[in-house]
Amino acid sequence: MLWIKTFFGVSFQISLLALLIYLPAWTLNWPDALLWIFIFSIIVFSGSTYLLITKPESIEARLNYNPEVQPQEDKLATTLMFSAIIVGLILSPIDVFHLQISPVFSGWLKTSGLFIFSFGLFFVMAAMIANEFAETTVNIQEDRGQKVIDSGVYSLVRHPMYTGFIFFIIGTNIWLGTYLSLILSLCFLSIALKTRISIEEKTLIRDLEGYEDYCKRVKTRVIPYFF
Repeated sequence: MLWIKTFFGVSFQISLLALLIYLPAWTLNWPDALLWIFIFSIIVFSGSTYLLITKPESIEARLNYNPEVQPQEDKLATTLMFSAIIVGLILSPIDVFHLQISPVFSGWLKTSGLFIFSFGLFFVMAAMIANEFAETTVNIQEDRGQKVIDSGVYSLVRHPMYTGFIFFIIGTNIWLGTYLSLILSLCFLSIALKTRISIEEKTLIRDLEGYEDYCKRVKTRVIPYFF
């Protein structure tokens, strides 16, 4: 049942992302978007399969999200975060097919977008594999004995999922979008991340034993030497 629920959830996520990209474009004749969706599907399905085999309890915890235990301020921050990702996706087709305010990326720079996007997605999956307690919401999982994770990508940055999201959005806009869509997407995402991380770290320092010491050991939140 867990396998079915997981693959149904992943399929729904892929379908939603495809809708967010293709609907604003108002055309299915967009090979670049098709390749983007194909790569996304391969990475996410592969990562989910690995987690189902090695850490099924982490998948179970993510599927059984209970909004009642999520702080109200975190609900707002989570909404802002997902809104920024959605905006980051739909800005590409809007400017490419309709506004055409700025030029699209081309040549090796455009191709690099695929690699940057893939790296970001791999980084997100690496965070989920390293941290079985990682969720999209702030929720101290006392029933599962949640502890501070400082191995893997968490030894590099405190919020590797957000690091992955940044590369994900950058790569997506370079491959599918324009200079304008990239700049606006990063602006929206920066605002969302600043709010989300502030609330998340306040909660973790207060409620998760050892997290404050972890912050002293790993000083970088998202991007080394920047943030």
